Amino acid sequence: MKHFRQLVGSAIAASIFFTGAAVAGTACDKTPVAPQRSEAIGRDMIVNGVPISVVGMQFDGTIDDVSKAFRAFWTAENAPAKGRSTASGLMLSAVDGNCLYLLNLPSPQERAYTRGLMSVIRLGTGEANLKIPDSAIALPEESKVLSDVESRDRGQTGRTWLLDIPGEARWNAQRYRNRLASQGWVNVGREPEYQSVGTQSPQGKAFAMQRGKDSVDASFSDRDGRTVAVINATRNR
Repeated sequence: MKHFRQLVGSAIAASIFFTGAAVAGTACDKTPVAPQRSEAIGRDMIVNGVPISVVGMQFDGTIDDVSKAFRAFWTAENAPAKGRSTASGLMLSAVDGNCLYLLNLPSPQERAYTRGLMSVIRLGTGEANLKIPDSAIALPEESKVLSDVESRDRGQTGRTWLLDIPGEARWNAQRYRNRLASQGWVNVGREPEYQSVGTQSPQGKAFAMQRGKDSVDASFSDRDGRTVAVINATRNR
């Protein structure tokens, strides 16, 4: 999970940097290094407005072997790869039309095979085609979006916002619940208040509500005199 969060962060930063080089029409489905095995982590996601897919991969050989194969593939495709060492390992990248390929290889890896995370980002596609649009659910008043991730599978779409809000968690939770209720959302459950270790008073609020095919789970917690909120919306298809 730690490496996944690092990869998404690097992917979004890279996508912003390379957006101007985008050319429409590329399928973004190339496999620069054939994996021994793979596992889909998020094949159809939109992270902060950028379409992205992430696949966990296991390769034969060392990190150096995988790096050489990655670079050789893109050299043959006339899209030379770049490499950058990070605190967590090696990050390889290549831009092919409107597709940014990122391969993160954590280190050290003292084994006969190499594990990595392959991220493919579609650049310059204009406004993201969100299945849960902004209009589907109002966010808390005065909130600042820190991250916005939509993921999809065959029967369900989820969109999660991480928010920063001024004021206390208890007050913000109650105000948000009242706002949703005024818009036709119905309470379907309330989780117990929770508290940080060593404190004497509750530190947050959490609740769940539903409207039609949409449901929302919201949790609020106090941090340094402000509120951190996680709003998770789900739409069943």
